[in-house]
Amino acid sequence: MTSQNAVQKVTRSATGAWRFVERIPTRLRLAMKDFHQTQEAAKSKGLPTVAERQDELVHFYTRYETLVELLCNASNYGPDSRLEEKYSDLRAWMQTNYPQLRMFVVAYLRYDSHDARQAIDWHGIAGDAFEALFAAPSLEDFLRIDDGEMIWRIERTRNAINLYGEHLRQLAAQEKECE
Repeated sequence: MTSQNAVQKVTRSATGAWRFVERIPTRLRLAMKDFHQTQEAAKSKGLPTVAERQDELVHFYTRYETLVELLCNASNYGPDSRLEEKYSDLRAWMQTNYPQLRMFVVAYLRYDSHDARQAIDWHGIAGDAFEALFAAPSLEDFLRIDDGEMIWRIERTRNAINLYGEHLRQLAAQEKECE
C-alpha cells in the first residue's frame, strides 16, 4: 500500500466517522419526535389516566379480597350453596374486569408454571396466578383440582397488586409535582 492510498483510506474513515457524529443531533430529534407522537397516540386512544387506574385498582382489590376470603373459607369448611353462588358471581365479575387491569398488573407478577397448568386444564389456554384463582367453573371444582399452590398464588397476586399500587402512587406524585 502506498502512502497516498493509506492517506485516502484514513481520510475516508475519518469522513465516515465525522458524518456519523454529525447525524447524531438529527437522530436525537427524530427519536424525540417519535416519543412525543407515541405519547399523543396513547392519549388519543383513550388510555386511562393515573387517577382512573387507581380507582380501577381499588375497585378490583375489594372484589379480589372477597374472592380470596371465599376461597380460604371454602378450603377450610368446604363449599356450600351460598359460597358456590358467591364464587360464581365473583368469577363472572373477574372474567369481565380482570383483562383491563391485566395489561398493567402482570408486569409486577411473578409467574409460575403451575398457574398456567391450572388455567390450561379449565380453558385450554395458559393463564397467570390471578386467572388460576377463578379458572374453575365452580368452587367445588376449584377445591377438587387445587394443587396446593393456592396460598402461594394469593401471596404472589397480592404482592403484584401492592407493587402496581405503589407504582401508581409514585406516578400520581410525579403528576402533582409537574403541575
